[in-house]
Amino acid sequence: MKNSKNQYIERNIKADVIRGFAIILVIFGHCIQNGNGWDYFINSKYWSNKVYQFIYSFHMPLFMILAGWFAYFSLKKLEGDRKKQLRFLAKRYFTYIMPILLWTLFEFVRGFWLNGPSSVADIVWKDFFVSFISYFLTNLWFLWAVLICLTIVFVMHFYLSDNIPLYVLGFLVMFFLPDAANLGVYKYLMPYYIGAFYINKCLDSESKGGVICSVKETYEKKPVMWLVIFGIIFACLFVFYDERAFIYLTGYRLSSANWYKQIVIDVYRFVIGLFGSMFFMTLFDRLVEAFKSYKWPVLTAFGKNSLGVYILQGYYILIVMASFTNNMVGIRWYHIPIEAVIISIVSLVSAVIIARIPVLRILVGKSR
Repeated sequence: MKNSKNQYIERNIKADVIRGFAIILVIFGHCIQNGNGWDYFINSKYWSNKVYQFIYSFHMPLFMILAGWFAYFSLKKLEGDRKKQLRFLAKRYFTYIMPILLWTLFEFVRGFWLNGPSSVADIVWKDFFVSFISYFLTNLWFLWAVLICLTIVFVMHFYLSDNIPLYVLGFLVMFFLPDAANLGVYKYLMPYYIGAFYINKCLDSESKGGVICSVKETYEKKPVMWLVIFGIIFACLFVFYDERAFIYLTGYRLSSANWYKQIVIDVYRFVIGLFGSMFFMTLFDRLVEAFKSYKWPVLTAFGKNSLGVYILQGYYILIVMASFTNNMVGIRWYHIPIEAVIISIVSLVSAVIIARIPVLRILVGKSR
């Protein structure tokens, strides 16, 4: 991608459209999981739902690719200025950790109000503190994933000269680390973020004729051809998607007994996430190009507020929607789209309103 101002703005518009599409898929997937009744949820029937499988085959990798791609532009502005670098990282930590902390507090206060001890004196404070820290470190896990990946590329880029052998060593070590406390999900998503960061860096620094630049030029000449190729590969891979492909069920770590099966699962999961992401990024790239005068107001609104929508939709689904849908018996095809539309609208409107209130905006990932 070239570095002209107009193209940078255009790239952001495309990114917002893609983020908007992806966050709506997140809501749709969560509604499938939690909006089909208690029996459907408690018996984990959503794992075999083909729409659910389709969404989860690529939607989080898509977010991480976008996050890693634009992280390069953010870090590039900080070259040679150590104070700006540290201020940038501190600001990002505040932006991501504060909503995690505050929403964790909200959940604990709510839990205490509904199900807690009859008085403060009855609280076992040691157990309460351990439980709070444990939940804090796993709550809103996608924010932790982005923060961890940003920290890794920040340190590698500014302090370790983008040491590729060290990255390779770290990637191999990941296969032997535990998957507990969401580590399996973080390990799965890291290559998308880090790969996007360094591909963007290579495109920015390579002279014309480099390998990555040559691939880019080929794409620019025949983008529809690449769209078809990505779509065919993604469709073919999805034929084999089943419950084993979910990172939440099979994890990432290699075990001594079934290490070869785990490698196949890990590779398959990564590849389908990559080609699914590439297909939809290319699709929306072509659509935005084809309708240049259209501003895509709905998707860009969701894209610009995707972090706040991500945070709020989970609470609306689990606290509000589930109280109405848990008693549902039998599945109707039209339930989930209606639920998803309602949750999407309410989450977006709430995120926009909260973001405009200075004292509350940190709740939806907006820095002061």
